[in-house]
Amino acid sequence: MKNKLLLIFFLISASTSAQLIHVEGSKAIGINGAYVKNGFNVSSRIAFYKNNNLVYRASLDYERVEFDLSKASIIYANPELMYTFYTLGDSFFSNLKGGILTGSEFISNSILDKKKSQFFVGENIGLCAEYFITNKIMLNLDFDQRFFQLSKVGKASFIIQLGINYNF
Repeated sequence: MKNKLLLIFFLISASTSAQLIHVEGSKAIGINGAYVKNGFNVSSRIAFYKNNNLVYRASLDYERVEFDLSKASIIYANPELMYTFYTLGDSFFSNLKGGILTGSEFISNSILDKKKSQFFVGENIGLCAEYFITNKIMLNLDFDQRFFQLSKVGKASFIIQLGINYNF
């Protein structure tokens, strides 16, 4: 009898400590570092897992790019929708994603000593790979192509992001 009670206690405690990942109700927060042409990007991100295949994600990004005579600091919000199309076990997930970008560019020209701010909008499409090291810690690698409207910095750009996330 004592052994049965111990086994039941062990099974209950193991099941309550297990955290399901990539399922409805899961959430994650994280930070990312990224490479963009002529600059870098840092961001903070939050994700809400709608179900096994659908994820809502949003980030707040800061980007710094340098050109020959000018520099741009860019701050924008990026809500995204991700769809999981491939999984490998319980720890690796491949996702297609798309989203919108909206924010401001702050451009300065060193020769003309001019500063200008500009509102912009855009879209992004890409791929995201998620690897769960543990049930609480996840790494993500994102490849995006971005398209901009109303931007003085350019019409299109790519971004490669690496991030770490805490799942709860």
